[in-house]
Amino acid sequence: MQNLKPFDFFLIWIFGFFALFSFDLFIEGIVFEYLAWNGTTKNDWFFALWWGFVAIWFIYGIKTLHEKIKKK
Repeated sequence: MQNLKPFDFFLIWIFGFFALFSFDLFIEGIVFEYLAWNGTTKNDWFFALWWGFVAIWFIYGIKTLHEKIKKK
């Protein structure tokens, strides 16, 4: 990731958000339906963990993008 241009890193970063969102849709639409966890509190741990990953991905991307633009 060190040698990427800022725009290329930005595209990968945005793709990461789409991947996280797709994973969430899969878990909610297939896994939780199969387990009958939708509408219950059994899936709260997943959403706390998922939002944690989204926050970490956001902070990592902003920090790295800022460093790449500043370095340029």
